[in-house]
Amino acid sequence: MEKKSWNDRKKVGQAKVAKGGNKLSQDDKIHGRIRKELSRAWAIAWKDIRAYYASPPTLMFGILFPFALFFTFTIGRNLSVEQMLPILFAQTVFWASSTVGPVVIPLERRMKTFDRYLSAPMSLMSVILGKSMAGFLYGLGVSVVPLIVGFTWFGFSLVAVIPFLLGILLSCVAFAAMGIMFASVPTESVGNIMMPMNFIRIPLLFISGIFIPITELPPIGQALSLLSPLTHTLILIRQGMGNETFLFPTEVSVLALILTSVVFLFISKQFHEINKKRE
Repeated sequence: MEKKSWNDRKKVGQAKVAKGGNKLSQDDKIHGRIRKELSRAWAIAWKDIRAYYASPPTLMFGILFPFALFFTFTIGRNLSVEQMLPILFAQTVFWASSTVGPVVIPLERRMKTFDRYLSAPMSLMSVILGKSMAGFLYGLGVSVVPLIVGFTWFGFSLVAVIPFLLGILLSCVAFAAMGIMFASVPTESVGNIMMPMNFIRIPLLFISGIFIPITELPPIGQALSLLSPLTHTLILIRQGMGNETFLFPTEVSVLALILTSVVFLFISKQFHEINKKRE
């Protein structure tokens, strides 16, 4: 009986070890899959960086347009540097990050490159993340321009670094995801995406504190401003510069940008899934 009992215990121990090994192996598979998907997403983003960052639509809508809007709004008005710089930061991040996806995806549909992504052995989420990464990095790169100008010419300084960095980084993610969401429209023309997208982007400038202070908006405008991610971008940037009467706590603006990023990515994935089934 003792011998049998010992053998039984030995078998139980071996079973536990095997179970633990299987669990470890499963975890390794999950981590390996995540690494593969992220590396594929980065490969897509890097290709977009090299191929499309200097394309005319990207330069026009991502750089020239926001700077033209900024100078149109600020020239001739008695605005201080502390008032102008947050507006310039917010506009450049907003337009640059949300432009890459709507430019790249229609062009790749025309060249059938996007179709090859969908038929390749990678998940749709890897493709979406790769395109979003390209928009994120483009917005981040363009935002460096007003940062350098502010430091060099206007003696710009940060009072609170964390809100400022969170405002820039999270906004780049949110607006890049917004661009990918609009780019889910099944078309090969950049204009067919930019037109409806600008019907959303331009009104956001008026309810987000860019052109009109939120406190001067009517009650319905103030309520809508809470739903605009651009509002929270401007609030965090102004908090970082120490020149804003805070309408919302920092945590609210951070959570709002994270939530909008998740919502935009989810919607874009659903629409791309529908388009994939139709094709």
